Amino acid sequence: MDAAIAKTDRQIQEEVLQEFRSSGWLQDAEVGVEVDRGVVTLTGTVATMEKKVAAERAAHRVEGVLDVAEDIELKYPGSPARTDAEIALEVRRVLQGIAGVDDRQIRTTVSDGCVWLEGTSKTLAGKAAAAAAARRLPGVRGVVNRLTTTVKMKGIEQKEKEKR
Repeated sequence: MDAAIAKTDRQIQEEVLQEFRSSGWLQDAEVGVEVDRGVVTLTGTVATMEKKVAAERAAHRVEGVLDVAEDIELKYPGSPARTDAEIALEVRRVLQGIAGVDDRQIRTTVSDGCVWLEGTSKTLAGKAAAAAAARRLPGVRGVVNRLTTTVKMKGIEQKEKEKR
């Protein structure tokens, strides 16, 4: 494309939104469009995979679009939509209720529904219980258990010494 007739980011954004409207698949409020030097970022929430794909394809049809970053969330109707903050609060609540687990020794990070557990647990059973409790919560997509134990079972400690 000739630099003299290159489209501005604003023009590309408007044309992508127009493409959404003309496709009939998407409404303006469902998907947001940001453009930076021809790179289109799509954000928002849709209820079907078809709408997600339609948004991506519509953006690629617009002349001047170089790349598309598709950050659209898929939320099926009736599915529990929980934010990472809500999940983090619920994880903290369930950790406090696990017998033998000191929740003050556990730090959590939640991103896109994935829970990371870090810190210490006194026992292997406590480590497993913390991960299992987090895994059962609605909205949790996965758990990364990075807890370490402070008390080792005698047999495991013996095997670790034999390996050295």
